[in-house]
Amino acid sequence: RKHDAQYMALAARICETCMAMYTRTRTGLAPEYVTFAKGKDMQVPRGGAFNIGRPETAESLYVMWYYTRDPKYREWGWQIFEAFEKHAFAYSGWCSPPDVENPGRKCDDKMESFVLAETMKYLFLLFDVDYPVPLDKYVLNTEAHPLGKIGLPSWVKPDPDDIRKS
Repeated sequence: RKHDAQYMALAARICETCMAMYTRTRTGLAPEYVTFAKGKDMQVPRGGAFNIGRPETAESLYVMWYYTRDPKYREWGWQIFEAFEKHAFAYSGWCSPPDVENPGRKCDDKMESFVLAETMKYLFLLFDVDYPVPLDKYVLNTEAHPLGKIGLPSWVKPDPDDIRKS
């Protein structure tokens, strides 16, 4: 398709930015949010240094690895997993570090449901060499559950131009 290479290059740069949110902290865990100001580096604003285990970067790494097979996405995923294991592992699950720049602070005794349902699932999928989810046959819903793709209903008449482009 006409713009596929441009979209993949953009996706790779966005993924690098997401990963930088992890690698630029003392714990290796991303803050909840950062700000970008023209001419300045990424900043963690006051109140944004906590981590609750959001899945979006792990999801992006999985999708980028799936389509490119570039090993850096697995390496980055492993770095994230090791940081979670070192700074967010609790006796009965995962916890929420209150400050990604302060590795000595005790975690909040709370685990969001998406930590297991999505974050750890995407990290698992990133390394599952025996049974990868074929993204040409499945869609992952918002909780990373694979749903089989179905064909168009008989009453839908696809645009012939769309069919030729795929």
